[in-house]
Amino acid sequence: MIRMLLKEIAEAIGSSAPASEAKIPVRGVSIDSREMKPGDLFIAVQGARFDGHDFIGQAAIKGAGAFVCRRDKVGQLPGDVVIPRLVVDDTIEALGRLATYYRREVMPAYTTVVAVTGSNGKTTTKRMIDHVLGQSMKGRSSPRSFNNNIGVPLTILSGEADDRYMIAEIGTNAPGEVAALSAMVAPDIAVITSVGQAHLEGLSDLAGVAAEKASLLDHLRPEGLAVVDADSPELEPLLEKAGGIRMVTFGTSQYAALRLTSVRGTMDRTTFELDGRYHMVLPMPGVCHATNAAAAFAVALEFGVGVDEIAKRLKGFTPPDGRTRVLTMGQMKVINDTYNANPSSMLAAVNTLRQASGRRRVFIMGDMLELGAASPGLHRDVVGAICRAGIEVLVAVGPQTTEAVHSVAETPGGVRFVCCDDVDAAGKVLPTILLPGDTVWIKASRAMQLDQLVDDLRIKLGKNAAVA
Repeated sequence: MIRMLLKEIAEAIGSSAPASEAKIPVRGVSIDSREMKPGDLFIAVQGARFDGHDFIGQAAIKGAGAFVCRRDKVGQLPGDVVIPRLVVDDTIEALGRLATYYRREVMPAYTTVVAVTGSNGKTTTKRMIDHVLGQSMKGRSSPRSFNNNIGVPLTILSGEADDRYMIAEIGTNAPGEVAALSAMVAPDIAVITSVGQAHLEGLSDLAGVAAEKASLLDHLRPEGLAVVDADSPELEPLLEKAGGIRMVTFGTSQYAALRLTSVRGTMDRTTFELDGRYHMVLPMPGVCHATNAAAAFAVALEFGVGVDEIAKRLKGFTPPDGRTRVLTMGQMKVINDTYNANPSSMLAAVNTLRQASGRRRVFIMGDMLELGAASPGLHRDVVGAICRAGIEVLVAVGPQTTEAVHSVAETPGGVRFVCCDDVDAAGKVLPTILLPGDTVWIKASRAMQLDQLVDDLRIKLGKNAAVA
């Protein structure tokens, strides 16, 4: 964070600082007392499982220069905390206002801000862009999936004076969230990776998803660049309304400016041709990642990175853990794809696994969440696709996937079904199912916690478990 004075911060968030404290310097912002550095501003955020107001004392001990608290919590604060405080009605809103101010008034124009949204591939695309740009310039991207009304402002506030780029990931569960975060970020480059059946509980249907994602473009800075998926027809009318902005489209569509052709995938790599001229290689399974790479390619071109250099850097990309990360465990190959799931990403995983060689193909499928009334049918669709793909074993984890299995259990295909109530039950049964030579794909919505299965396998196989 670029140094700010407490008075400037107070004005930005709608609070006030006494004259005696106005010139106190603030060098960073944190919502976690464990991560405080001397001189940081601690913002006490109340979440579902914790209340930052309970940790103000610890933040002071760690050297916090000041803290922000809610007005209705002032009477509950520890009496021995003597560092300056800024009082507001809502600390999360204050965090957002501070980030908005920082983006517009403090962050240098030299820093190009990239915002990435989409139903699938947000985090992987963000990491690809960071991987390509970071080898020749200084910058940063949001850690993990910092894509909500807490993570996005923390990303913005982490910016330093000499950053050439910043990449923010923007997520949503309900209408209006992308627009609110996009207004805060005010991107110079806006990336929409895809439109799929995700968060239908809040966004209703594909048209609602497309409208939510496309709202990112409303906040693109003048002369900015939009990098948009050309394979989502739901976006087309929305893009027409956004006429007048610079835009690069990517995808397999014949109308894409960066067109993907000859896409091929194995369990170890994905290859494709881009724009009919550039041969690209990704060291990861899943042809869906070719579109993520195309988006990263377009962004890197905008920064002036050469074509050959982009291809070279993408070839050395390692996906984030939990997103089609290939692990060799003993004599098994395990694909850790546990971070998130929706119908389109599930089907992409099935289509990749069906091409695997080895003893057997095993798909461990957990529930896909936040799909609303369409959820039962969408789970049945994926289970049906697994049956048609000829995958030998399906381990269903969770009530929705189990119900879908029961509804299609008579479908021909010779699939062995194993149903588990939850991840603990799956952990107990897996050792009796998996065999040397199996290729195992593990995927579910994050809340299903199927990453525990990956950890269990690592422990059971010990030193034989390693990244491929």
